Amino acid sequence: MTRLASGLRAWTWQRLSGLWLALFTPVLLWRLLWAPPADYPAWHGWVARPAITLGLILYLAALCMHAWVGGRDILMDYVSHPGARLALLGGLAAVLIACALGGLGILYRI
Repeated sequence: MTRLASGLRAWTWQRLSGLWLALFTPVLLWRLLWAPPADYPAWHGWVARPAITLGLILYLAALCMHAWVGGRDILMDYVSHPGARLALLGGLAAVLIACALGGLGILYRI
């Protein structure tokens, strides 16, 4: 695979994840700011709807993908020492995986 194709793939993932974040964020903001659930059962009922659960799973995946591509590009551009770059990339990956698993664990319990 050429370097150009690798960069194009990262660019595509960044744009697709950004598109989903831009589309679903207003849905979440509307629900939280203008029509907040009155209590836990109302919140649970809203999140347990299959369309909302799927949207939240995709939102979580898009958020982690967007953060990974952006963070990876920043670290590759500005950290010149290979060992430091590898350590920081590993740390970023670990944090994003932990966040994704935590979010999926919350959604699984619902």
